[in-house]
Amino acid sequence: MLGLLLVACSGSRSGTGGDGAAFPEYSAADAVLFDDMLAPALFGFDPEARTPAKDPKLRDRTRYADYVIPARVESMSRVGAEQQGAYEITLAPTGPALAGDHEGPITVTLPKSGPAYAWVDGAGAKFAGTRLIAFVKAFRSGESSVLHFRGEPDTADVRKAVERDAGLRYLK
Repeated sequence: MLGLLLVACSGSRSGTGGDGAAFPEYSAADAVLFDDMLAPALFGFDPEARTPAKDPKLRDRTRYADYVIPARVESMSRVGAEQQGAYEITLAPTGPALAGDHEGPITVTLPKSGPAYAWVDGAGAKFAGTRLIAFVKAFRSGESSVLHFRGEPDTADVRKAVERDAGLRYLK
């Protein structure tokens, strides 16, 4: 879903909990892969005309994500600064994880400073119900953890690329 932010990403409102020391620090290299972005194609345009099978970032997202899930936008709400701040988006899995293990919904945050914020804002309530593939990884945030992610369209081409690249997870 998101894709062009740098280190200024804010991640999820609530991560996986637990001891933050068990999770890696969120680095600039991680921000390239898990950039808290929604791909432009989710909004009906793809200025880069990307081909999932040839996208090295998709390959690396699949390899390094804690899990990759097909999901549906269940709900969206604004948080902070008198409800004009970031969007919190709840994603409900629509099937088993394509890579890694995960069950149940997750909540991710779109920072107001990110490009996808304007796209979600423009789409409004119509964005609810959108299906996507979420690449998710937990990182340390103080004493707990925070989720950072990338959302791509749930298409046959993206699924095929994820399935092909899932075997690379064993080569970490």
